[in-house]
Amino acid sequence: MNCEAEEYQNPYDDIEEEEEMMTEENINLEPTSFAGLHANIFGKTCANSGCHDGNFEPDFRTIESTYNTLINAPIIKNDPQNSFVYRVVKGNVNASQLIARITYDIDGNSGIMPLAVEPDSDWEMNKEAYIQNITDWVADGAKDVFGN
Repeated sequence: MNCEAEEYQNPYDDIEEEEEMMTEENINLEPTSFAGLHANIFGKTCANSGCHDGNFEPDFRTIESTYNTLINAPIIKNDPQNSFVYRVVKGNVNASQLIARITYDIDGNSGIMPLAVEPDSDWEMNKEAYIQNITDWVADGAKDVFGN
């Protein structure tokens, strides 16, 4: 009987690692791309607890839920003139309620979005650029993360 311990060979040692998965944190995001908008604005400014965190639409928690609850999604509140039908209309800034919600109080009662921001938010500092980025995205066809 041999009392020496057997040398253990980990079967996973020889597996080659694949490329790092692309995430919002490790890619250079174009500010007017949908991925850039989600990383810079929707995810960190709008998906706050008590705001658009999945309790009501639009749902800004994930990039998928954000896109799906914005594009041709029916609105909840309208202005007195009933100017809007959808949150975002591809290529039509004036028909997209999202632009109105972030630039003026649509009914004099709802407030301008975002209603509140986290203490570490950069919304106030970058507000004009962020609004322009969202406006440019809508005007350019409100493309999804794949450019469609």
